Amino acid sequence: MSVTNVAPLDPQHGGCCTVMPYFIGDIVEIPVTTIQDYTLFHILNDYSIDIWKRQTSIIVAKHGLMSFIIHPDYVMDDRQRAVFEALLDHLVQLRRDQNVWITTPGEVNRWWRQRAQLQLVEKNGDWQIEGPGSDRACLAWASEVDGRLSLSLDPPSVTTTHAPVETQSPETGMFPSAGAQ
Repeated sequence: MSVTNVAPLDPQHGGCCTVMPYFIGDIVEIPVTTIQDYTLFHILNDYSIDIWKRQTSIIVAKHGLMSFIIHPDYVMDDRQRAVFEALLDHLVQLRRDQNVWITTPGEVNRWWRQRAQLQLVEKNGDWQIEGPGSDRACLAWASEVDGRLSLSLDPPSVTTTHAPVETQSPETGMFPSAGAQ
């Protein structure tokens, strides 16, 4: 877990430009998708969770992975520790209110590998996910809305029996719901 997704303020600018795990050969890379504590406290001099809240809101809306790097030695002082505790409270609220899956990098690795083995199949006009772990997966439907990619967990309403693949093709959901754990 070392490649950032954007990193505009980190020593190495750039990033992998995704909020999803991905494979590099046989290795599952889990990108750092939120601002690091050092950058927040020591570069931006920000002692709130406002940036983390904005980032988590965007990531949840995109069904992505939130990952955080919190250095124990950076949250030793009361001020920084209070910010960290507020972040933890916010994450607990996200789990409760939006069914966010809170887990370890090892579990993400296992899920991403299992997810890669799932198959998307059409049966009698319906799309289904098959394979071990399919009970933890869900379909998301990709379409273009106003020139942008839009994902929905509800299948599109189809008025013709032969809709174009570009507008009706399903993509598998990224992470299992917390209730399926």
